[in-house]
Formats: sequence, C-alpha cells, structure tokens
Amino acid sequence: MRRSMSRRMFVTGVAAAPLAIAPGARAQAGGDWLRTETPAFSLYGWVGEKALVQMARDLQDFDGLLRVLHGIDTGTAGRPLPIYLTPRQFDLRRLRPGLALNVLGFYNASVGDVFAAMTIDGGEDQGRRVLFHEYVHHFMKQHAPAAYPSWLVEGYAEYFMTARFKPDVVELGVTSPRIAWLRGTAWTPFDEILGRKALSGGRSDITAFYAQSWLLTHYMLSDPDRMARLTRYAAAVAGGGDPVALAPEAVGVPLADLPRVLKRYMEALPGRRMPRPPSTALQLTVTRMPASADDLLLENQRLKMGVPSAERPEVLAMVRERAARYPGDRLAEMTLARAENDFGDRAKAQALLKARIAADPRDVEAIQTLGWSLMLQARADRAQAPRLLNEARDWFGKGFAIDPENALLLFDYGISRRGEPGYPSDNVVNVLLRAVQLAPQVASFRMAAADALMRRDRFDEATVLVEPVLNDPHAGPERIQARQRFEAAKARRRPTETPSEGDKDAPER
Repeated sequence: MRRSMSRRMFVTGVAAAPLAIAPGARAQAGGDWLRTETPAFSLYGWVGEKALVQMARDLQDFDGLLRVLHGIDTGTAGRPLPIYLTPRQFDLRRLRPGLALNVLGFYNASVGDVFAAMTIDGGEDQGRRVLFHEYVHHFMKQHAPAAYPSWLVEGYAEYFMTARFKPDVVELGVTSPRIAWLRGTAWTPFDEILGRKALSGGRSDITAFYAQSWLLTHYMLSDPDRMARLTRYAAAVAGGGDPVALAPEAVGVPLADLPRVLKRYMEALPGRRMPRPPSTALQLTVTRMPASADDLLLENQRLKMGVPSAERPEVLAMVRERAARYPGDRLAEMTLARAENDFGDRAKAQALLKARIAADPRDVEAIQTLGWSLMLQARADRAQAPRLLNEARDWFGKGFAIDPENALLLFDYGISRRGEPGYPSDNVVNVLLRAVQLAPQVASFRMAAADALMRRDRFDEATVLVEPVLNDPHAGPERIQARQRFEAAKARRRPTETPSEGDKDAPER
C-alpha cells in the first residue's frame, strides 16, 4: 500500500538512491510517434527511440529519487503520468495555441486529463530539467497536497529539477541555470516574491520569481535547523498565515537583509552528492503508434483541456477532416467523438462511441465519454433528463466494474446526482472523496467534493480539501472558487445553490 507523505516529510526528506531502467526493444512499424511505459510514466514521443528510452530511464530514476527522499513507498506508482515529448516548441502550440515562445513545457491537471508536455527544442538536457520541474508539481499534489506558498511550490520544483544522475553518484542542487541571472540582475524585493499568488507580470518579473524562489528554497533545505523552520512556516501558511509576515522568523533574518545573506550563500552553494548503488534493471518495450497519432494525438489532448468558443468551429472542421483519413482507427474516432460531443453533432458522437464499445466492451475511455455525452444531452433536454441520467450512470457503472480506480468515472457519477432531493447521499460524498484521493491534482474534483461536504455540514473537512488550491501558482479560476468555498466553510455556511456546471470553454462537467 502506498504511504502518503506528511508536510514534514515534504521538506525534510533524507537522501537515498533512485531506480534505473534497462534499454528496451526495437520499435515496430507505424507512424512517427513512439510510446513506452514505466511504472510511473507513459511516454509518447515524436523523437528517436534512443532519446525516448533515455528520457524514460531518467524520469523513472527521478521518481525513485523523490520517493526515497520523501519516504514514499516505491512499490506502487498509481496511474502512470502521460508525458508528450515533441521535437519543436511549435508542436506544443498544437496543444496550447497561445503558448509563449519561451515556454518549453507545461503540466496540466484538469478534469479532462492529467498530463505533461515538453519539447526538446532547446536540447535534451534542458528538456529533462523541464520534465523534472513539472513532475515535482505532480508529485507534490499527489503525495503532500497543502496550501504551500507559491514561492515554495516553484522553488521546490526548481530545486529538484537540478538532479543529475551519474554512474556512481546522484547530484542535487549542485548548480542551476538560475545562477547567471541572480549574479547579473537587480533582485526583486522579497516581500513581493514571497507574497505572490500567481505567475503574473512580465518575463523579467517571472524570471526573478523563479530564480529567487529557487535560491531561497536551496538555502532553507541545506541546514537542519532551517528545514525545521521551513516546515513550521509551510504549515502556518497552509493554515491561513501571511507568507510575507511569517517569513522573517522562518529565514532567520529581516527580509531587507535576505538578499545579502543569499548572495553570500550562493558563492558556496553547498549541493548534495549521494552514492548511487547498482541500477535495478527494468525492461522497456517501445512501440510505434498508428499514423493517426501524427495528425491527432496532440489535438486529442487539446480537446481534453477545453477549446475556447471562438476556436471551436475551426477545431471541429480540422478534426473532422483529419479523422476522415483513418476510418476505423480508434484514436481518430475517439478524437472525433470528443469534438462532436463537446461542440458538434452529439448524436454522431454517441454513435461513434457505441461502435467503439461494441468493438471492445472494455474500452473504459469510450464508456466514460458516452456517459458524459448522455449527461450533456440531459442538460439540453430536461424532459428526458431522468432517463438520460440513469442511462449515463449505467455506463459509469460498467466502466467502474472494469476500472475501479478511474477518478473521472467516479467524479462524473457523483456530479450526475446533482439536483436530486437529498443531494448528496453518503455514497455520493464517498464517491467524490475517492475521486480526490485518486487524482488530488485536479482542482475541480476538490471543489465538487468540498461542496458536497459542506452540504452535509462537514465544514472542517471541506476547508482542508480546498486549501491546496488557494496558493497554487498554476491554478486558474479554481483559485477564486477555492477562496469562496474556504471562506464559506470557515463561516460554516452551507451552499444555497446548485454547484456551477463549469466554465463554458473548459471540458464541461
């Protein structure tokens, strides 16, 4: 059984060695995308087989390092995190068209899916650091969710992304690309860094936030006494304390003196070097994905994140045209069904999904998507809503029988009960809480479960549930929702309206 990581363990882990993976088999015939899987990751790469296998080895090593450092059971990894590797930064904009040119990767934790994407456009070493950074966010939210201050969320990811695996040693915090910026630019006052709630401002502001957060985290983790104070500080902020007002006691000096202290510390920069014992062999199988992946794999992920209303006609036309090239192909038909269901011909989507299920009765993704489609249909046809919702729940039940650890199935079943007399029942509360337990990174799961708890007067539990979203630097509208629920739960006020059905531009839930 996997053991959860306490807040104390999050900042006071001890060093040990990571895992390792042996190279895999040759890829088979197909399109240009390759796929391989480790216990913790599913990697999809439009890159060479050697690069894909090496990245898989490095990521699995990194997961092992984090688990041992933080006392997490290495025997159970849960759902492997999907990661999409592209050769060009341009390809990332197939996922997020408005992505800035300097962004080399991102982590997405939404209702549609939890995954990471990155490019090796800047070189494999830089790509590896980006992946390590994004995976730390995932790891923290999975094993130690709390309302950490934004600077610590990013500083912690920056600290661990510096891990370097060599044949005999593992190096951590020995160096960082941030040093050059810190030595050559005027620093932002630390009261601004420590109080920031989101990654806002211009490029120089964001660079300062990352660089100074990294160095401060490095400083706090390098000494047992400072680590103990950081633990108390993180707990106090998670409990609602001011991250700026509490900082002087935690860092041990007035904030005005902190730049001087950190600049002196940076000159020595005591990194950690740990012996690396013999690798644990793990065979990887590399497969070549069908040709449809070249046209639709990233577009399928884009649909899962949600498409703004203004872009939907163009996206629907594009998906229809590309899917028509691959009749009978699962990825093409699932991508088309998703687009048709969300903003096209819902009847066509349901026909496609039923055909997929007939071809494979254990296709849980098709089953879940069909159930969700029926829920959307029920919203549009109130007269038929009871029948449609019952049918949707029947499909969710079939999916759950196949995959009882599927958080989205549980979430969709739970919210399908909204509006019923006596909502939520004990069973619905438990179902929504289980979805959070399986995918704690997804803020929407937390919001739905917190709403249900508050309706049952379980206010203290609801408060704890929404806390991790309050300071998340990557949270969007959910941060506002979390603050509203947090304040209502603290005031012990029950919700008076049916929960929101979700943002119109997001994958609707």
